[in-house]
Amino acid sequence: MSTEAQEPLRNAGEDVRVIVVALDASNGATNVLAAAARVSRGGAALHVAHVFKSSRLDHARAGAPHTSSEAVHDAKDYLEGYVKSARAQTRSDVTGHFLVGDPTTEILQLCDKLSADLLVVGTHEYHGLERLILGSIAETLVRKAHCSVFVSRSKKAGT
Repeated sequence: MSTEAQEPLRNAGEDVRVIVVALDASNGATNVLAAAARVSRGGAALHVAHVFKSSRLDHARAGAPHTSSEAVHDAKDYLEGYVKSARAQTRSDVTGHFLVGDPTTEILQLCDKLSADLLVVGTHEYHGLERLILGSIAETLVRKAHCSVFVSRSKKAGT
């Protein structure tokens, strides 16, 4: 069959209007953001989220304040840098969200609050004991999110 006789591909589902991209402080965050920006070029609003991880263990450290103001300031600067980068990569509306708490819980709540159509996350490709100890935020988000989830992997991940 010649390519001229084929019908063009059509979107069989609903349009993606709201995208949440969850970024951590890893080296792969730039690639995750780029993937989300490419998808948002169809006109979807892009919400860039970074979660400042805060746990009971963090609070339990003797003499440690609940959150270090310097660490929070650095995390907010980190997010702002990625929001600026997203605005340079897409014409869509871009909004930053600085969240504090458990990354999985905060990202799921943000997706629900925004009625997200798509969540874009990265993966660290942990295996074995590393994965058992560190957990898999991406896997949990895939299982629990009420929207579609795009997991961005580095090209090296499969090797």
